[in-house]
Amino acid sequence: ARRAGGALDPALLAGRTDLPPLTAGAVGTELALVDWGGGVLTLRAPDGRYLSVAEDGFVRASADRPGGWVVQETFRLEPHDGHGSHGDGSHGDGHLLKHVGTGRHVCVTAGGVKVADRDDEEPAVLGVEFTEHGEDAVAHAAATADVVLVVVGNDPHINGRETEDRTTLALPAHQRRLLEAARAANPRTALVVTSSYPYAVDCADLPAALWTAHGGQAAGTALARVLAGDVSPAGRLPQTWYASDADLPGLLDYDVIGGRQTYLYFEGTPLFPFGHGLSYASFRYADLAAHVVRDRVRVTFTVTNSGDTAADEVAQLYGRPVDPSVPRPRRALLAHRRVHLAPGARAELSFELPLAAFGFWDVAHGTWRVEPGAYDLLAGASSEDVRLTGTVGLPGTPARPRPVLERGLEAVDFDEQRGAEIVDRTKRSGDAVTPARTDGGEEDGTAELLYRRCDFGAGARSVTVEVAGGGEGAGAGSVEVALADGRVLARLDVGPTAGPYAYVSVTAGLRFPVAGVHDLRVALRGPLRLARVGFSG
Repeated sequence: ARRAGGALDPALLAGRTDLPPLTAGAVGTELALVDWGGGVLTLRAPDGRYLSVAEDGFVRASADRPGGWVVQETFRLEPHDGHGSHGDGSHGDGHLLKHVGTGRHVCVTAGGVKVADRDDEEPAVLGVEFTEHGEDAVAHAAATADVVLVVVGNDPHINGRETEDRTTLALPAHQRRLLEAARAANPRTALVVTSSYPYAVDCADLPAALWTAHGGQAAGTALARVLAGDVSPAGRLPQTWYASDADLPGLLDYDVIGGRQTYLYFEGTPLFPFGHGLSYASFRYADLAAHVVRDRVRVTFTVTNSGDTAADEVAQLYGRPVDPSVPRPRRALLAHRRVHLAPGARAELSFELPLAAFGFWDVAHGTWRVEPGAYDLLAGASSEDVRLTGTVGLPGTPARPRPVLERGLEAVDFDEQRGAEIVDRTKRSGDAVTPARTDGGEEDGTAELLYRRCDFGAGARSVTVEVAGGGEGAGAGSVEVALADGRVLARLDVGPTAGPYAYVSVTAGLRFPVAGVHDLRVALRGPLRLARVGFSG
């Protein structure tokens, strides 16, 4: 946007330098501090602008909002131990203010407050006084209000970026205190969460809670219309909201099946399930029917608005095999439909599903496959709010043994594992398997991999593993190949390679020939990455 005459509006330029820098004085500067969690703060001047750092390094109250690839509006307060940066104790106790974007402390110069240019530049020691705590202000306002709305969440520029990992599902402590203060002062307190991701937030004592992702310029108007009852909400959660951090797997655990992750496999009780969402109406489901017509499945059921408000319902259809030959999801979304219904209105919903919608990736053969047999159909308002169930029989391709003499085994294509992590095979593509780190961070654990129904044909006499060591000084490891009954076929010792991506092929003869179909166990010990196991006759 340009001003009259074609000049760029300086408010739209990153890092404004047309405003005076912040200055230090005996009276001090009053700022509104917001703690976004993890010690990350923003500071706003009385005119509403955020403190920001421009290219010249000076701190100004110049930004309308945080933003940019490198956010210039975030800081951290660090306690000062009273010894000064030179150890002479001249500063006394106080706080240092670190600018997150540059990683440098704020200092005071003749020209104003700025970020230090050099590591040896003296940081300013600040005295921090709180004129009012947010929870006190909230409690005071909430006590006399008819209804209280507490809005919490995250700013996508600050802590919703791909470069930021959270350490907890909990709301930031500052936001929790605000919610608790409002709830204690006024029971008619509703919660609005505006966020890029789920939180584990206690909604049990709240009359209402509303979540929205970060919208555009009309998001505020849309939110107000929903809260006022002008529009019945129809959003549905695109992910599971877990009740606590204990429900989460390790950050680097990519084994969705073994870790029982996502709505597909999670067996606990979520805070809110995948697909969840309420409205100002209620809906009744009935008349589920399913038929197979050539290569498609036709599913129908009816939805009736049994409430007294016109509203949208998002009807969801899930499926699962009744007796799968391999671990399959508890239920998987097949289709969904959003329908607007007046009070008392009824609609028949019809879904035409290709047979491929019931398929899965068969790791034993490296292809998609539909397993023949009976499948449960589940219709309802979320992955856990199932209103109707039915069963349909489907044709498909039966399970076959793994042709290990022909195709070998990709390490990541295991059926079950214990103590393993899936890691990158190379820096560009592929997967490998390594022992999970121990509690002490060591890589000297053991990963056990199970591959079911391996067909060795007329017989195998040797095994070759494609494996990488941990680099110089990392120590040796081993790969042990055995049948499920415990008989060891081979043990291959592997020394350090040029690095974790430097793979070598190691071959050993089997201690005895093996033929026919067997379950196979592979034990991986030490700092190794296993990519592949092959056999030859």
